[in-house]
Amino acid sequence: MPPSNHPSTTSVRPSRRVRRNTASPTKETAPDPLGAAVRLLSETAHDLKSPLAGIAATMEVIRDGSLGDVTPSQAEFLRGAMNQCRYIDSLIGELARAERLRSGTPRVRRVATKRSAIRESVELATRSILSNKQIDLLWDGVDPNSADVLIDPTILTRLLTNLIINAERASQAGSPILIRVEDDLPRGVAVWSVIDRGRGIAPQRLQQISGTNSIESDLGGEGLGLMIARQMASLHYSSLTLRSRVGSGTDAMFETPLATPSGIATTFARFRSLKRGGRSRPKTIQQWKSGPDVAERELLGGKRVRIETVQNQSSWHQIQLHCDDSRPTRPDRLALGRVTADEECSMEMADRFDEMLQDNLSQFELAYRTSRRSWVCAFDADHHSMPTRMQQIESLSRRATPAMHLQWSEPSIVPVHERSLQCLLLDAMTTRSLAEAPGIIPDVDSVRLGTPEITFSPVASARLDEELRRMNQRMKTQSERLQQQSASLRPQG
Repeated sequence: MPPSNHPSTTSVRPSRRVRRNTASPTKETAPDPLGAAVRLLSETAHDLKSPLAGIAATMEVIRDGSLGDVTPSQAEFLRGAMNQCRYIDSLIGELARAERLRSGTPRVRRVATKRSAIRESVELATRSILSNKQIDLLWDGVDPNSADVLIDPTILTRLLTNLIINAERASQAGSPILIRVEDDLPRGVAVWSVIDRGRGIAPQRLQQISGTNSIESDLGGEGLGLMIARQMASLHYSSLTLRSRVGSGTDAMFETPLATPSGIATTFARFRSLKRGGRSRPKTIQQWKSGPDVAERELLGGKRVRIETVQNQSSWHQIQLHCDDSRPTRPDRLALGRVTADEECSMEMADRFDEMLQDNLSQFELAYRTSRRSWVCAFDADHHSMPTRMQQIESLSRRATPAMHLQWSEPSIVPVHERSLQCLLLDAMTTRSLAEAPGIIPDVDSVRLGTPEITFSPVASARLDEELRRMNQRMKTQSERLQQQSASLRPQG
């Protein structure tokens, strides 16, 4: 080979290597300002917990009179300051959990909860805040007889508190805020609405809020606050909907599953199906050319979009905030199985395992307790990753409850389709619940604990005697009537 060719050969190859090496880092280190802000806030929140706890402890010492007598007015101010400390502590806890919420691995414990319990905790958390403007908190649909909901009480209380605080900021003094809960039985959910009649949100501002991957500088902190709110709604298998009109107020809405097998199965199947992503049937070239959206494609340079025509468009504007920060590991399938504890497992051990299991679920997984020591589980896994997931649960169980032994059923890998997944979950939940229910009552005379023992009562015998006397009198009357009829029919002679 001629010497003159060597320089050209060596000059080309290094340049190619340089281009390859410099292209990949640019792709991997894409800027993520939202993630960086969340991580910074989470780390800062951890550092704030200790000094805040010291301030609260000092105020408790002063309130208890350890440093001298406290007048009633001073005690009232101290109570208000301690309430604010508790509120700030809950905010710090929110920020500390923000990174876990965003990564899709939160610590959540969903349990069947009375709505009245949520009402009490929310009123306690917001009383001091709303009293500054003399705002009343009204409730609708939280009767004691209302159906229970499957929620994490702490997270739902914080979600409602956040939305109430936003409503308070937009409301004038004396303007009430309404919390409405309506059951949607076909969808298996309870729809929660926080309704204010404040200044409302402009359409342009709603569009800024709807940005999922950025924090706008002119939102005044609302971008991050609503990011956390929609994450907390997502932990209950729901999106967060904002409906507003300038001068009329704002409605913030989300859903929670009803605490029934049907409600839980329906809500979880719909949530997982949405996370899988939509599928559309491919069109042929002929259908593409002759479709009704030809004019739209020409108008937009060939890009296909869906344009919906809304009749009688309302002046209220609405956006829906989804939590798309994390996705399932297996979007199109999940592992459905059952885990059972041994018969020697005590109630305390079973409750401890249930708490541990719920804490270690991702937001795309479900564990439903069918009896004292049995659970139906839906894991974000497939044939390859399910054994590792079971070993992880086993390891955590041995750490939390060393004397407890688990038995796993053969897991089924099922596709994520809303209707079929709902039927499979509902069948597994109800079948196991019925199979483990007691078949017979050992003692028909048994009573619940705390009720008096069964004793003799004269009421039943007195009622029986009265009924016998009534029947005897009735038969005597009928006998006399028959005798009279017989005498009238007898021939005269």
